[in-house]
Amino acid sequence: MLMEVIKPPKIDLFYFLFKVYANLLLNLHFREIRIEGDFTPDNRSVLLIPNHFSWWDGFFAWKLNTMLLRKEFYLMMLESELKKHRFLKKLGAYAIVPTSKGMLESLRFASEVLTQPNNVLVYYPQGRLHSQHHMGLEFQKGIERIAQQSDNFRLLMCANLIDYYNYKKPSLTIYLQEYDRLTDFSLTQFQLTYNLFLKQSIYKQDKLYKQ
Repeated sequence: MLMEVIKPPKIDLFYFLFKVYANLLLNLHFREIRIEGDFTPDNRSVLLIPNHFSWWDGFFAWKLNTMLLRKEFYLMMLESELKKHRFLKKLGAYAIVPTSKGMLESLRFASEVLTQPNNVLVYYPQGRLHSQHHMGLEFQKGIERIAQQSDNFRLLMCANLIDYYNYKKPSLTIYLQEYDRLTDFSLTQFQLTYNLFLKQSIYKQDKLYKQ
């Protein structure tokens, strides 16, 4: 049933075990994880919009939440992918169902998540994987519907960038910038702003290596 797929049954013990596993995995594969950009969480929910380029993306969003946001974690993903990794439902992942009715239900649930001030919702509006060097991302209309249906939340743009430099293991830098044009949200304007933010993040990343 649709609602069975969408609503994630969180389990505290499973979350604790995943926290141990995820930290071990990230520490094993990454030399460091750093955050660039000023963002102070408050009593409003957060809609987190990262770039989507790797298998690691959900782990990166989860790590950002543990390091900075410290809110209840929800992540929207394709139903086909969630069926492959059903354990993620226990951590707050839920499905975008690829039907007209299912999509509307998924987006309504996203807005419901954002009504709770202690929640963070991770959403990938590009809908599919791109290279982290791809700077012309195109977003689907779902994010516009979420923004228009939701109140009293913050929209946080996120760019995850990986580089090795002269180390064996890569470093992950998470760039953040808040988007504050929510009252007159436009998909076209947000897409332009996000792509500019992504280009600026890549430019800053290049300068980090030159320092």
